[in-house]
Amino acid sequence: MRSRLIATSSALVILGAAALLSGCGASSAIDSADTAAGKTKFVGACGGCHTLADAGTKGVIGPNLDDAFRESRQNGFKDTQFFGVVKRWIEVAPQAPAPGSYPQAMPQNLVEGQDAVNVSAYVAEVAGTNDESDVYPITPAVAGTLPPPGKGPATPADGGAEKP
Repeated sequence: MRSRLIATSSALVILGAAALLSGCGASSAIDSADTAAGKTKFVGACGGCHTLADAGTKGVIGPNLDDAFRESRQNGFKDTQFFGVVKRWIEVAPQAPAPGSYPQAMPQNLVEGQDAVNVSAYVAEVAGTNDESDVYPITPAVAGTLPPPGKGPATPADGGAEKP
């Protein structure tokens, strides 16, 4: 019985230490980042596609990062969480699923190494902090009207969508 208590206590101490160390890793990466360099790199490498008020960029191909992060920031998400999301997205950005389905896709690893850390920390610090946005309307892929609720997809046969 005593050995089970010792084993359980040891396991809890090890898990607690691992959790503490993993949390420190995210903080130390942000703490070591140069957000001024991240802003410069973001403007040059990312700003042509992404809108971000602090950077003064007005890209319309990728998501507006202020809009994308605002609600989560208002709900109490921390900069370390934004940092992890942005850094991971840089690494695994999806490619276009099929030719013609989306005009362009963000290339994976557009920035790497310390540049990726700097850009991620910069975006984590400033995205969604501004309450105003330049919201651009989404252009539908096909022209036409939506079908009545419950009728399935709009098709030319039911008076709905037509090929552009």
